[in-house]
Amino acid sequence: MRIINKNFSLFSRNYILIILAVLVTLYGLFLASTFYLQVYSIGILVLLIPCLEIRSHQVVMQLFFIFFICMMISSISVFDRLPYKLLLVSQPFWKALQYGIALALGLCSLAYLLFYKNTNLIKICCIQFPIMIITCTWYIRMILILNNCQHIPNAKSVHIPAVVIQKCPACCDIHELWFSFHLDGKDHHVSMDVNPRLHERSKEGDTLILQVHPGTYGWPWYHKDIKRRYK
Repeated sequence: MRIINKNFSLFSRNYILIILAVLVTLYGLFLASTFYLQVYSIGILVLLIPCLEIRSHQVVMQLFFIFFICMMISSISVFDRLPYKLLLVSQPFWKALQYGIALALGLCSLAYLLFYKNTNLIKICCIQFPIMIITCTWYIRMILILNNCQHIPNAKSVHIPAVVIQKCPACCDIHELWFSFHLDGKDHHVSMDVNPRLHERSKEGDTLILQVHPGTYGWPWYHKDIKRRYK
């Protein structure tokens, strides 16, 4: 009888956490009064993941998949509402990974002290820790982007010579050009939705000067309405 009660309790905790994850996601999507409350709601999802009961590898992965879907839905909503975008979306990854590993280690250690003292550490290291690295890196990357893309008073704009390497056919209200440019010792390729006039008169091989903001951490960024500026 004692074993049955224990299993029911373990099941109940995971069940309650899933309900909380769904409610937090719905709150962030529809009820959050400010943009930052929506970001904080994603942080709550990250904090709930270490509380999941590690009953088996398969069960944990299924539960993590549900949490990750909630995080992805909320993250897509956040990035869709952002009025700005990084010029190179890959720039924050390595810094986010460094902080993500440290945060994941701290959260897993705290969860071990609170819930998993009788659980094999190898199971935690093989199952929970990699999952937390992924989620923490994802969330910290979002925070870094938000902090970087802030207006810096008296900061000089960054001017980047870029070569048009591909002109995509206009589709609806999207007029996309692919650019190639050199930054931080590397060649990069990015696409931008530009002004229809600029798209019409541009051709492959043309050189344009991209005027972007420097960024708090040195990662260039631009407003999504850049198509209204480059004519």
